[in-house]
Amino acid sequence: MDMPLWAVFGLISATLSAGVMLIQEKIKLDGFTLAFWNKVAAVTLMAPMVVFMGAPDNPQFYLLIASQAVIWVISDVIFFDAIPKVGAGLVSRILPASTILTFCLWFLIDPALWRVYMETPLRSFLVFGVLCASVFFAVRLRHCPISWQAVRMIWFVIFAAVIGPLMTKLVMNEASFSQGPFAYVFFEALTMVTLWLAYYAIRRPIPADVLFSKRAAKGGFMVGSVAALMVATNVAAISIVDNPGLIPAIKFTDTMIILLFYRAVGRKEKSDVLSGLGIVACAAALIILKSS
Repeated sequence: MDMPLWAVFGLISATLSAGVMLIQEKIKLDGFTLAFWNKVAAVTLMAPMVVFMGAPDNPQFYLLIASQAVIWVISDVIFFDAIPKVGAGLVSRILPASTILTFCLWFLIDPALWRVYMETPLRSFLVFGVLCASVFFAVRLRHCPISWQAVRMIWFVIFAAVIGPLMTKLVMNEASFSQGPFAYVFFEALTMVTLWLAYYAIRRPIPADVLFSKRAAKGGFMVGSVAALMVATNVAAISIVDNPGLIPAIKFTDTMIILLFYRAVGRKEKSDVLSGLGIVACAAALIILKSS
């Protein structure tokens, strides 16, 4: 069995995602500062690639990216504000459920794909079952009780997590595979930086000497250099998979990578290792089922 290209990109993205979280954990920058410099780094690193590879000439590409960037700008502010209040563990238990909604909603956008899936009903049923199992294991990974107060607090983040892969798939349908991932990261980041600067000029959530400090820029570029590649590979995976809801299930493996890193450095972690192994098993099962 040959590993499908979307799975290769998905696993690379998961590995880079783990790296992003571990770096964030190490440098401990505040949320707004890190989000801002992360995207500044993405603009800086992807600009040469866009110049070299060229940019899509379809206006629809840029309209969809701008719409998605607005959603992520709002979502990120809510996300970073909610974590200190309800905890990262609880948020990480709520968001995986969005994967199932993404998977199902894509069939409304692409009804022809539903007919393709129904040509092999048993395999399609197994794919959906494995997808649900991966969400189950992701929810079980951390032992934090879910409260409706937390769900209400981050409902927009959940909404963004559901439609994000859908919009990314639509964006990439308007670009070539060679240009799309680099242009996507560059123009989305550029839009988000512009909007955050406007937001900062109005609200000033942190002092200027903190946001524009050498430590903030250095830490942000450390995260951003990895995150830009993570987003590019994630976008590449979504662009070539038939249903974008499958990619988050592959990306859940970043949690197991982090657990393995913690074990390697001798750090104790309260997460459920068996659930982490379940996530990896589900990712492998999805790849096998979609390759057969």
